[in-house]
Amino acid sequence: MKSVIISILSLVLLSCNNSNQSKDTIASDFEKNPIDTVLVKIENKLNKSYEVGFYSKSFTYCWIAGPDTLDFKIGMTEHVRDSSVQLRVFHRNPILFSKALDKINESLPLIEQDFNLEKLGYLHFESPIFYKDMTVELSKSYENQFGKKNISYKQLNVFLMNSWLEKKVGTFLNQFTKSTRRYAIEKFHLLEKENYKQYIPNSDLSDYPSFTIHGMGVSVIINE
Repeated sequence: MKSVIISILSLVLLSCNNSNQSKDTIASDFEKNPIDTVLVKIENKLNKSYEVGFYSKSFTYCWIAGPDTLDFKIGMTEHVRDSSVQLRVFHRNPILFSKALDKINESLPLIEQDFNLEKLGYLHFESPIFYKDMTVELSKSYENQFGKKNISYKQLNVFLMNSWLEKKVGTFLNQFTKSTRRYAIEKFHLLEKENYKQYIPNSDLSDYPSFTIHGMGVSVIINE
C-alpha cells in the first residue's frame, strides 16, 4: 500500500507541471493572489505494470495563476476492485484547514465530471503542522487530556473522532451523506515547537502551540 501511495504522490507532483497532459479548466479565485487563477484538471496516465494499476483512473486538480502552478493540489483516484474513490491533498506551504476544505469544495463540480463521490471512501491531508487552526485546536485538546505523553493509535483515533477536526470533516462529509469511520496518522508522535521550522520554515511561530500531533499525514477512512 505504501508504494501505491508513493506512486500516486509522484504522479500528482509531476502532472501539474506537465504541459503535454490534456486539461479542462474552470475559473477560480485564490486567496491573496492578485492574478486570476484557473482550476486545472489533468488526467494522469496509469502504468498497468506497476501497483498504480490497481487504480482505474487518476486525476490531479491544481490552480494555475499566469505561468505558475500554485502550491495546493488535489489528487483523485478510483480503485479497480470496488470503484471506491480516494481524495488526497498535497501542498508544501501551510494553509488554514478551513481554507483547504473550501478549496476542495470549490473543485467538486469539476471532480464530479469524472468521479462518483457517492463512492468516496478515503481522505488524506498533510500533517497538522501544515494547518495552523488544526494544530492549535488539537494541541490544546490533546494537552488537556493527555499532557505531553504519547498515546496508542487506538486512543488517538478515539481522540480525533471527538475533536475539532471531526467537526470540520463531519460537516464536509455531510454533503455526501457520509461519515467518518476512523482516523489514522502513520508514524504518529508529538513534534516539539523547536522542530517546526523543518516543515514550515517561513511561518511566524509566535502563536503556535509548544507541540503538535505529527506523522505522515492525516487519513480519514469513511463509512460506506
